[in-house]
Amino acid sequence: MKSIVGTSNRIIEINLSTASIQAFQVGDDDRRQYLGGAGLGLKLLYERMTPGVDPLGEENWLAFMMGVLMGTGAPCSGRFAAVTKSPLTGIMLTATCGGPFGMAYKTSGYDGLLVTGCAATPVVVEIDGDGVNIEDGRHLWGLDTRETQQQLNLNRNDGALVIGPAGENQVLFASVASGTRFIGRGGVGAVMGAKGIKAIVARGRHCKIVPADPKRFADAKRRATRDINSNPITADDYRNFGTASHVNGCNAGGILPVCNFHDGSHSQADQVSGETLRERYQPRPSTCKPCSIICGHKGRLADGRVCRIPEYESVALLGPNLGIFDPDFILHINDRCGLLGLDPISAGGVLAWCMEAGEKGVVETELKFGVIDGIEQTLEDTAYRRGWGEQLADGTRLLSQRYGGSAFAIQVKGMELSGYDPRGAWGVGLADAVANPSACHHSAAIFFLEVVLGWLNPYTTRAKARFVYSFENLYAAIHSLVTCPYTAYAYLFESPLIKYMPTWLIRAWMQYVPRMATRLMDVRLYVKLWRAITGERLTPRQFLKAGERIQILERLMNTGAGISRKDDTLPGRMLNEARQNDEDGHTVPLRPMLDDYYLLRGYDLHGIPTRKTLARLAIEPKWTLHSDPRTADFRMIRPRGKLLKNGYLTVMFWFVGRAVEALARSDGEARKIAEAIPNGFAFRLGVAPDGPCMLVGKDRRGKLRYLGRDTGERCIDLKLTIKSIDAAMLLFTFQEATVTAVARNRLTVSGDTAMACRVLRLLDRVEVYLLPKALAQRAVRRYPDGSPWRKFGLRILIYLRTVLGI
Repeated sequence: MKSIVGTSNRIIEINLSTASIQAFQVGDDDRRQYLGGAGLGLKLLYERMTPGVDPLGEENWLAFMMGVLMGTGAPCSGRFAAVTKSPLTGIMLTATCGGPFGMAYKTSGYDGLLVTGCAATPVVVEIDGDGVNIEDGRHLWGLDTRETQQQLNLNRNDGALVIGPAGENQVLFASVASGTRFIGRGGVGAVMGAKGIKAIVARGRHCKIVPADPKRFADAKRRATRDINSNPITADDYRNFGTASHVNGCNAGGILPVCNFHDGSHSQADQVSGETLRERYQPRPSTCKPCSIICGHKGRLADGRVCRIPEYESVALLGPNLGIFDPDFILHINDRCGLLGLDPISAGGVLAWCMEAGEKGVVETELKFGVIDGIEQTLEDTAYRRGWGEQLADGTRLLSQRYGGSAFAIQVKGMELSGYDPRGAWGVGLADAVANPSACHHSAAIFFLEVVLGWLNPYTTRAKARFVYSFENLYAAIHSLVTCPYTAYAYLFESPLIKYMPTWLIRAWMQYVPRMATRLMDVRLYVKLWRAITGERLTPRQFLKAGERIQILERLMNTGAGISRKDDTLPGRMLNEARQNDEDGHTVPLRPMLDDYYLLRGYDLHGIPTRKTLARLAIEPKWTLHSDPRTADFRMIRPRGKLLKNGYLTVMFWFVGRAVEALARSDGEARKIAEAIPNGFAFRLGVAPDGPCMLVGKDRRGKLRYLGRDTGERCIDLKLTIKSIDAAMLLFTFQEATVTAVARNRLTVSGDTAMACRVLRLLDRVEVYLLPKALAQRAVRRYPDGSPWRKFGLRILIYLRTVLGI
């Protein structure tokens, strides 16, 4: 057995249309710039693809890339990357997967596989240390993923990628199996099926991967293993309960999808939690190799069958999202999805859309929330494109375009959302909207910071763009090493700076100085592993810059498919409808976060990377950058300056907003005004165009509530807009009355005039009690009569309730 130091840099390229096979070497510069894995796969496809190719056509390319960590024995290094143009979304797709294929392929002597063209009949591609064979695969066509792997006669050193009936029939969300692990999202299985590939087999153990610096590697491996075994998430939650340990936390945080994302929590959620699944099935490890986290498990059902314990996303989308809390059924149906080769996340999204469409009379179906009858048969029909399954096989975007119901088609850019409701974690909403693969839960994964750890306030736009930007760069680099994304919890959070810092200080640090917080992310373990294996120096800054380069390249490729700002959005339900259990009526405030994100990313007004951004990252603009030449030199900016005035007004809006809520509880006259305002009504007072503001609404119980800073996306019934910072200063330094500002056109009203009068009366009443009489007389039209002692007492009560929130 020969040894390979670091990486072989050898890539196999196959054209199935011509049956031509060649191998080539990747240059050191490309390896350093794009790290390997997903990043290098994107770079190689960027050089070969042209915009507008049909994802299911022979001109589409499919790449499987092994990272530099594969085969070295580094912790959690059993993953490889897949890159192609997705038939579900029509844009680029990057995904990672575990299972035996990666190790077998890497130890056969190669670092990557590129496939284009289409075979005339089904084939099996077999790769070993001696080269590539393309064999007849017709005898395997029609078998499920388990039967196919059994028929391939794989030994312990071999691995295979196989598709099931869904891939053969080009279901747009068909998956690919590697052992019992899957490339689930985006329809990679459909691409393989369209190319006529039933299986790709790697016969391994022809070579051994040796780190360039064994001593440095041993030290990095020891430290990585120590951190994984010390971190409570990786060593306890995931190791004992798998990722289904998220269920209870997401339910408590209000982000668990229930009945097609109508709700964010349910009283029966614990029945399908990781803790309950462990107690019920007494599972055993069934994970990628080598793995130190061991999040994968398998358990035995009552009938004796052994099934994989589903990951959180599968539990959430096939369980609560369908109104189902029967763990036996969820395990069974997840197993069926794996055998058929269906992505369980998209399958759950499609079934939920169908159930709601049936309720609303959009389509005729017997599927109903909370009822398991018909679900398995529907999935079978979808995989084989039989009957109504022919339509379901195309995903919720095309379904809603054909039949209606786009408002409750829970998808972004064609891909169904994973198991986190963004209305309860606004950073998740931004991450879903801008993710390059579209709505991918591994693109940034900041739900952990918002809900599980509680380090970021989930209901604020502050700092969200910065954390999405930074974690996208981080995860792009991780997916290009390739290693398990869950290592980030251990490597970053076991850093002494985080581990021993008080939680209140972490929250303040991340919320109010996010730029510094993200720059201090400790990625040195990733860098040490890279250097030990390749022998090449790489700084943490270069590592994260490589992640940024990968992100921008993928976005550039997506713009070639027509992606722009219009596509960076969320389902209508997330923007316009509150969760049923959310009394405060939160929706996702996308617009301001999107603007901040574009500024950080270096995109133009339309969400397209600028030439300056591409030049900074050494990306050659091979495709057209702008559809409108007038925007070519556009630079999106935010008004700067007047920091003290902005700060003062921000505090004043916060104080006045809370005072409105306090006054309605304390003053009889204010209470009468509030009673005339209908339940569910919301009004906004703010400074144009995007200055300080406040939002106040009346909840379902008839209480006026201060709702924080308006985000521009929720339904607002009345808008009071102050035209400039200077005009706002006149109002809030009490040099000008509100009615005077309206008369002089410095404050405009958009909405019902009668309701605006009530709101202005309410605001005047606030000023009466907040200000001394001398100031209040200047700020309001008519100063009310009454006992000074009563006013003084109410003023004290309102101040206490405003400041303390009591």
